[in-house]
Amino acid sequence: MALFAISYDGVGILRDFAAAHGIRYPLLSDEGSRVIRALGLVNERVQEDHATYGITPSPRHVDLPYPGVFVLDAAGIVTHKRFHDSYRERETGSGLIAQALGIVTEPATPATGAAPAVQARAWLDSPTYAFFQRLTLTVELTIAPGFHVYAGPVPEGLVPLSVEIAPIEGLQVGPPSWPAPRCFEMPELGEQLRVHEGTVRGTLPLTFSGAPGGGDHAVAITVRYQACDDSSCLIPSSLTLEVPVREVALVGRSLPSPTT
Repeated sequence: MALFAISYDGVGILRDFAAAHGIRYPLLSDEGSRVIRALGLVNERVQEDHATYGITPSPRHVDLPYPGVFVLDAAGIVTHKRFHDSYRERETGSGLIAQALGIVTEPATPATGAAPAVQARAWLDSPTYAFFQRLTLTVELTIAPGFHVYAGPVPEGLVPLSVEIAPIEGLQVGPPSWPAPRCFEMPELGEQLRVHEGTVRGTLPLTFSGAPGGGDHAVAITVRYQACDDSSCLIPSSLTLEVPVREVALVGRSLPSPTT
């Protein structure tokens, strides 16, 4: 795997930037933004974007690129594009690598919990966060053989699998993503429901958009579900897990920010 970054800044600026921050991968200068424009990355709404965050307009803030990531395979074909609505939002390095390679990374000691028929684990793709950094929370359920949990929507009286995150000031929680469930026939109810079985792993994006200085946190996760077998259901249950995350300074956010 090779990493390159492209910036509209000149070679001298990028050389100083790399030296100041210990960057060891190549920073490519695209003065005049010829390549950036060819890729369709010039943000024509910079002033409006800055106004959203209360930043005073400046003649320097024109023709800036959208920050983002392209992932190319060995043949040079783009296989992934990672861009966000907010130019401030950035993902973690470990999260980008995991998504690009289609792998699952987890810490040595994830948060765990257990209840009848279900065990749960949860972890973040980074033990630290910085201002406007997007982390990925993974929630993994291991469902006992012969049992399943329901995916929504469900008829009245059943409880679907869901994940809730306790509020933290400045924390933005995106929608969960779960693997496709299988269909489960309930002829006695005339229903066809969707269920998860075995080991099921879901993810949620978490963006820490509060002002710097928010401090360390424990992300409190509540997993709600109802475990059933082919003939009966257990009472609805929930598991609460806590995943710690530490705040770190985001070095160089005010300096040139190359497009990767």
